[in-house]
Amino acid sequence: MTSPDATLEAARALLAPDETLVWADRPDPQVLARAKLPQVIRGALGLVVIAGFFWLSFLPNWPEGGRGLLLALFVLAAGLYCLWLLAAPLTARRAAARTLYAVTDRRVLVQETWPLRRLRSFAPGELDEPLVSAAGPGLGTVVFMDRKLPWWQRSAGGGTRVEAFYGIPGAQQVAEEIDRLRGAPEPTSDFPDEDT
Repeated sequence: MTSPDATLEAARALLAPDETLVWADRPDPQVLARAKLPQVIRGALGLVVIAGFFWLSFLPNWPEGGRGLLLALFVLAAGLYCLWLLAAPLTARRAAARTLYAVTDRRVLVQETWPLRRLRSFAPGELDEPLVSAAGPGLGTVVFMDRKLPWWQRSAGGGTRVEAFYGIPGAQQVAEEIDRLRGAPEPTSDFPDEDT
């Protein structure tokens, strides 16, 4: 686990000129892993459906030639996708130490550096009213964006886009800072998302 000073230093490195850091912390690994439970359920159900469909429908009458190869590739791809969903909590647990949450006087930030490097930035106008829920002893989760996705953007991740700070101490105070930011006037500069 990184020290609080290292966390603050990493958050300050993300700031624009004249931007002030209000709060920064990292998620609790167990809480972040538990947040991936819906993906585990979808992955397990997917494997059960694939196995049942495969066993009852295709194993006794497996097609020959190109059709059989194409079917095998499809079953393999679907199985790998389900296994990827099952591994989501393990990936989240490992990523927690490399995930940084921050609130500034201009935006809300989520930076991930593992398994992919990604910085997501949310301006006050993008934020919903923050919702706080208990996530463990002394920890909470703050949901600051919960939007229903259009049908063409839905996936195995679900039909909504949820952005949150998972497993943080002082969740109620962080929610109050986000609410205060929502009421602040919009900044003059734009902070685009950075995917590297």
